Amino acid sequence: MKTFGRLIRRYVLAAVGMVLVLAVLCVGFIVWLGWRESTHTPQAEYSSGVIADAMVQTAQGLAFGPEHTPEEWMDGYAWAMVLDDDGDVVWSYALPEHLARRYTPADVARFARWYLDDYPVFCWTEDYGLFVIAMPQGSIWKYNLYNSPQLLTDVVNSILPAALCLLALGLAVCLLVSGRGAKQLRTVAAGLDALAEGQPVQLPTDGFAGEVAEKLNQTSAHLQKQGEMLARRDTARTQWIAGVSHDVRTPLALILGWAEQLERDPSLPDSARQKAGGIRTQSEKLRSLIDDLNLTSKLQYGAQPLRRQTLAAGPLVRQLAAQFCESPLADRCELSLTQTEAAERALLDADPALLGRLLENLLNNSVRHNAGPVKVSLCTEVVSGRLCLTVTDDGTGYPSQVLAALHEPEPGENAPHILGLHVVEQIAAAHGGQAVFGQAVPHGAKTTVWLPLHPEK
Repeated sequence: MKTFGRLIRRYVLAAVGMVLVLAVLCVGFIVWLGWRESTHTPQAEYSSGVIADAMVQTAQGLAFGPEHTPEEWMDGYAWAMVLDDDGDVVWSYALPEHLARRYTPADVARFARWYLDDYPVFCWTEDYGLFVIAMPQGSIWKYNLYNSPQLLTDVVNSILPAALCLLALGLAVCLLVSGRGAKQLRTVAAGLDALAEGQPVQLPTDGFAGEVAEKLNQTSAHLQKQGEMLARRDTARTQWIAGVSHDVRTPLALILGWAEQLERDPSLPDSARQKAGGIRTQSEKLRSLIDDLNLTSKLQYGAQPLRRQTLAAGPLVRQLAAQFCESPLADRCELSLTQTEAAERALLDADPALLGRLLENLLNNSVRHNAGPVKVSLCTEVVSGRLCLTVTDDGTGYPSQVLAALHEPEPGENAPHILGLHVVEQIAAAHGGQAVFGQAVPHGAKTTVWLPLHPEK
C-alpha cells in the first residue's frame, strides 16, 4: 500500500525533524538568554581595571586620567574610592555619606569577595593604594566560584562532543521508537492489502496499533463469514437454476413435439394448426429463456468453463450465420454477411459454442422484436488489433429503457427484460472483450462486439 508507506516515511521523518527542531530551539534559547543577560547587565563604558590604571597623582592628590571627564570614567558605576595601606579613604568619588571612611583588613577581605553595603564592588591594587569601584545596588549578582583548572578545561573541551552525543542519542531513541511504530504500521498495511484481496487477516494486537489491528481482524472475520454465506447462496442459486432448467426441459420438449405434430396435421382445421404453431413458437422462446438463464448464472459465478480453441474468424462467423439461416426465424428476416479480408484471416482464442450463443441471441433479438420482415446485416472487420463484429437491423431499434438498463451497472427495480442481451455482454467479457449497444442510422438496432485476436508469437 503506497499511501501507507508514504505515511510511515512521513512519521519517521517527522519524529527526526522534531528532535532536530528541539536541538535548534535549545541552542536558540541559550543564545536568547545570553542576549537578555547582556541587555539587563549594567553597561560600563570603561572597565574597573582601565579606570584604576588611568588614575594620576596631581598637586591636589589623586584624580581621574585627563583623557576623559569624571562623569565619562564613571559611566555605569555608582561610586569609587582609594584606600591606603592603613585602610583609610584617601580619595573618593560620589562616596555615600553613610559608608565608613576607614576599613580594617577583615573589612577589605569581606567586601572584596562579597558586597559593601549591598554594593557589588571590584578592587584593584595599584602603587597609590587599593582602588575600589562599586556598581549600583541590585545591578548584578556577585559570587565567587572555585574549581580546578582541569575541570574548566574538561568542560570547554567536552561541550561540543557532549552536545553531539546527546543529539545522536535523541535521534537514536527517536528512530528506535519510530522504527517499532513503523513496523507495526507496515503490518497493518499488509493486513489492509490482504483484506482488499479477499484474504483472511489475523494481525497481532499488541503495540500502539493494536486497536486498529483488532478492528481489521474483526472486519476480516466478518467478511470471511459473509463471503462463505454468499458462496453458499450463489451455489444454491446455481444448483436451483440448473435443477429447474433440467426439470422444465423434459415437459417442454414434449410440448414442442406435440405442437409440431398438431401444426403439421392436415386433418386439423387451419385455426387449430395456427394455434399449435403459436404454442411451438412460445415454447421455443421459453426454451431459449431457460437456456439463457442457466448460462448467465454459470457465467456470473464462474461455473461455465471456456473451451477455448484457436479458430479462424471468417469461417466461424460464416458457419454460425448458416446455422441461423436454417432456423425457423430466418424466414422472417433477410440476413447479409460482409467480412473484410483481414477479418477473414483473423485468428481468435474463443469458445465456438459460446460465440454461437452470442450471435444467435443478437440475431434472434433483431427478428423477434420487430413485427414485420427485417433486414439484418452482419459485418466483421479488424480494428486496432481487435475483431469488430457488428449486427445491425432496420427495425424499430432498442427502446430507451433497454439501453438505459444495459448501461446501468446494476438493473433497477422496474428494469425491462434484457436477459438475452445480458448473456451477450457476459460472453464478450468472458473472452476479454466487450459488447456495445446502440441505435442504427437512420433507424434500427446496432450491436458491436469487440473480441481480442489470437496473440502473435
